Amino acid sequence: MTEDAAAHVLVADDEPVSLEYLLGALRELGFRVDGAANGGQALIACATATYDLLLLDRRMPDLGGVALLRELRRKGCDSIAIATSAELDAAMRAQLVQAGYADTLTKPIGVERLAALLAAHLPHWNRQRPQTAASSLEVAAVPMSSSAVIEDGAALASVGGDRQTLQSLRGLFASELEAALPRIAVMPAGELGDWLHRLRASCRYCGAVRLGNSAEELERRLKAATDGHDRELAEFIDIVQQTLDALANP
Repeated sequence: MTEDAAAHVLVADDEPVSLEYLLGALRELGFRVDGAANGGQALIACATATYDLLLLDRRMPDLGGVALLRELRRKGCDSIAIATSAELDAAMRAQLVQAGYADTLTKPIGVERLAALLAAHLPHWNRQRPQTAASSLEVAAVPMSSSAVIEDGAALASVGGDRQTLQSLRGLFASELEAALPRIAVMPAGELGDWLHRLRASCRYCGAVRLGNSAEELERRLKAATDGHDRELAEFIDIVQQTLDALANP
């Protein structure tokens, strides 16, 4: 990559809100970007194009994290790879780095944090991005939404203060919740756990704090494989509906 060329980045993430946000943030920072909704699409993309950097979700239903990078390397892709995830503890980070990831990022990923990480791994990248009207410090003072279910302050900070971006992400988020709502009560435990994990990143981007906390608690119960999570499931479904109502009536 020369100093004048726009770096080419691939983002692989099966969570629509996270994928849309990261693609938009990278475009704003001046990168050429492609998106993949799963590991299989990432393999196809890397077989047909050359990328300076890969942002790969750690946990995708078909292929993610260590297994995805191993397969990419086997196929000759030597692009810099960074793992993203809704949660990353020390053991997970160590495993990913040992597998060949140059770095790890916990979602949600603010624009400034993303820019700093990319600058560290792409030293020839020349950032040419106009400053937004509101800095992340200014955004912290933005009043929250009138609904306690949806909070604006942290969500705006995570998207660089861009209300239009936040509105777009919340539209995608609402569509995802509406599609899932009739199925939540009958999802197999494994499928539900995977969806809850992905959902938590969307909750952070969109300011759905109460739903994110409820999803985390229900996911914890499912991981523990304990009986008696019917109450948490019912409460979670109720909060999903409250969140949809709040998104429809900001």
